[in-house]
Amino acid sequence: MKLWGVSMVRNEEDIVEAFVRHNLTRLDGLVIVDHGSADRTSEILDALCAERLPIVVLKSEAVGYLQAEITTQAARDAFARADADAVFPIDADEFLRIPSRPLLERSLAALPPGHYGQIAWPTFVPPLDGKPRGTLEALRLSRRADAKRAPGGRAPHPKSRKAVLTRHFAQEPAAMLVMGNHYVILDRDERAAGVPHVLLPASVVELCHVPVRSIAQFVVKIATQHLARVAAYRDFQPGS
Repeated sequence: MKLWGVSMVRNEEDIVEAFVRHNLTRLDGLVIVDHGSADRTSEILDALCAERLPIVVLKSEAVGYLQAEITTQAARDAFARADADAVFPIDADEFLRIPSRPLLERSLAALPPGHYGQIAWPTFVPPLDGKPRGTLEALRLSRRADAKRAPGGRAPHPKSRKAVLTRHFAQEPAAMLVMGNHYVILDRDERAAGVPHVLLPASVVELCHVPVRSIAQFVVKIATQHLARVAAYRDFQPGS
């Protein structure tokens, strides 16, 4: 089974190399869309390509934050280019935890026809005590934040998970990811029914999210996302 990842990145020089190297130990390749980075992100990606790592780097000059559209197209590219069996849409601050690749492959193969997967999306936070730390040290020291429980014992909100795309995605022209890569919709309608997802057990796969490496980094991230969403005429919701 061929497993690929797709990602849209922008100004992630502090973490993009760790993101690529870690996730390539779990996946067979990555399609990465550099969304107009103004820092060293593009240079780092070029150096990783020069190592002949299985990554494909594409460019997007769109001013607005069109994550759903760009990542949807990148996923279609991964299915076509690599003949992938499954595609994981992941951000530069997200790291797959897959204890057993064979177990994951069996779980994906067991998904009913026409279904997509979803995986848990826990957040990890490093110590924010003001001490200067490099990104790798911050990642090593990060600890899982308390999981948010839905009121009344209800199932977690779909946006507390991330999607895994099966081949059905490549065969359904109307399918696309929502902003944040949480699930698949049809014809840009987030209320559309008939797009079934199956939650894969956390013991099989999780997508570990490390959005904060330092206070300064997080402030820049929020400001950049806000301006990019304004440019795309879309509401900004931190954490989406």
